[in-house]
Amino acid sequence: MLDRLTLQAKSHSQDVLEMLYKDVERQLATRISGVCPVDMALNLLTLCHAQSCGKCVPCRIGLQQLASMIRQILDGNGEASDLEKIEELAMVIMDTADCAIGVEAAKQVFLGVRGFAGDYLAHIMTGHCSNDYKQSIPCVSACPANVDIPGYIALVEAGRYEDAVRLIRKDNPFPAVCAYICENPCESQCRRGIVDSAVNIRGIKKAAVDYADHVPAPIPGTSTGKTIAVIGGGPAGLTAAYYLAIMGHQVTIFEKRDQLGGMLRYGIPSYRLPREKLDADITTILSWALRSKPVLKLVNSLPLKI
Repeated sequence: MLDRLTLQAKSHSQDVLEMLYKDVERQLATRISGVCPVDMALNLLTLCHAQSCGKCVPCRIGLQQLASMIRQILDGNGEASDLEKIEELAMVIMDTADCAIGVEAAKQVFLGVRGFAGDYLAHIMTGHCSNDYKQSIPCVSACPANVDIPGYIALVEAGRYEDAVRLIRKDNPFPAVCAYICENPCESQCRRGIVDSAVNIRGIKKAAVDYADHVPAPIPGTSTGKTIAVIGGGPAGLTAAYYLAIMGHQVTIFEKRDQLGGMLRYGIPSYRLPREKLDADITTILSWALRSKPVLKLVNSLPLKI
């Protein structure tokens, strides 16, 4: 006789547990780079121990003992000989645990002690981290140009859109371009993600660009008397020329095509990057050159169009 077909519905406890897992996953995704490796090892070890099924002794008891030993080091009650004990216990767990949770957790601890022995000893000898790792702002670290993101967000909040654009341009001469096509890797490291979701950083940059009046480029520094050639008028070439000119160098850009912008112009469709926004950034980048002698030369002798 066949059993009656039943549909297994999620219980309230399962829903709560899945929600907790998602919260932990989100918090790990927005982790800060440069945190104490000893503290990180303890937290990852505690997380793995909480997920253990408890059927095997190495995972149920061994991970708890590892966590206790590392916690003593963080509390300033450890000894140098504890590092060898941690390594030995981690190797035993790796060799005897029945599942990957215990093996991988012990492996992370073992590699951490080997790789960051100086940090463990610093906690044992001085009671604090070795301070070898500078605590950086996660979103700024994730930005390829290291733009001061918290700075221009605060300026936009205060309604100082022109100052926000100036602050962005300090590290990136294409504020309008990036406001439209940036892949916003900064948002993946936004600390707001720990609470709910990342701040719309690119949208805030776009607001600064759209609401700001014309923001002229900074006045170039005193001439250094040096002449520099930049091959190509794409984003990299224009960026190099922009900052070199601000430093006071005489820059000449050699461009093959009849319009500047490189892949920004010829590789990205206009519906993704409006050409007037691209032209506005390029015009600002070249504004320092328009006050002096021309710095643009075309290899194919075609008329130049910005």
